[in-house]
Amino acid sequence: MTPRRRLTVALVLEGAVRDEVDALRRALGSTAVERIGPHVTLVPPVNVREDELGAALDHVRAVCAPAGPVHLVLGPVATFAPATPVVYLAVGGDLAELSLLQERLGSGPLAPPPGRGRRRPYVPHVTLDQRSDRARIPSVVEVLSAYRAETTLARVTVLEFHEGERRWAPMADFSLGGGRLVGRGGFEVELSAGSRLDPIAHAFMESEWSDYAREAYGDGSADEPFALAARVGGELVGTATGQLRADCCRLANLIVGRRWRSLGVGSHLLRAVEALGREHGAPFVRLETRLGGAAERFYAERGYEVTTSLPRWRRGHDFVVMERRL
Repeated sequence: MTPRRRLTVALVLEGAVRDEVDALRRALGSTAVERIGPHVTLVPPVNVREDELGAALDHVRAVCAPAGPVHLVLGPVATFAPATPVVYLAVGGDLAELSLLQERLGSGPLAPPPGRGRRRPYVPHVTLDQRSDRARIPSVVEVLSAYRAETTLARVTVLEFHEGERRWAPMADFSLGGGRLVGRGGFEVELSAGSRLDPIAHAFMESEWSDYAREAYGDGSADEPFALAARVGGELVGTATGQLRADCCRLANLIVGRRWRSLGVGSHLLRAVEALGREHGAPFVRLETRLGGAAERFYAERGYEVTTSLPRWRRGHDFVVMERRL
């Protein structure tokens, strides 16, 4: 059987509005906060064959290209009860543009299966809690009846469901308004920007980089990514990500949850990264961190030494490169 990916397409809230809505979700006891960010669904979950993934992503890109940023007004709090115990934020604002975007996206490769039946009317909303206590719903709606927030969203996100983690993670995003067309030499080039490469573009990058590395360095091996997660009692408390190469283990990010800091979680993650480096034959671990920050002290205490300065490397702040021999 051809593998399938379970996808959904949404406008994902960002910045301060996202944080505010997530605070409401936590206050209501939503169990979905860690599994998917606050969003307005445009295409409900649909299974897409692996060999049709490229066509599905091209479809989203094509629909987004002629559109523009969407201004949304969130609130008041409402409910689908008694039909379902869902509490949500109503969505107003550019509803005509939003409905058109939703209609166009939900066609072609992302259309629902023929046997699914007639579509329900589209009701744009941001879910706060899918399984609210029915007895509490009237009081929740009343208490939060005055809530309003406004935001303008300029990109559409494709999310994929990861069965093992039971969560939705962003796969690709596309600018509303599409990319820029530039042209010299008789052909046009479309330049698109986003926060991540989609799987098709990522596979292209990996393949082309392997060829380039072979030609430039005599080594066709690609960087091998790693990702570590630390949990306590099932709760996610920290992560570490980076790349493994024959000449170096690069630690890109090490993050520990606020209430778990200074309890040894970071040290456990760092030791695990170093163990991965040794297993891969890397002679040292390398990382970049802010000059004079708490992270620099953390790494220095664990044997890391500054090797290079990076003036104004990120948002005007000075950083340093640190290394530790393995």
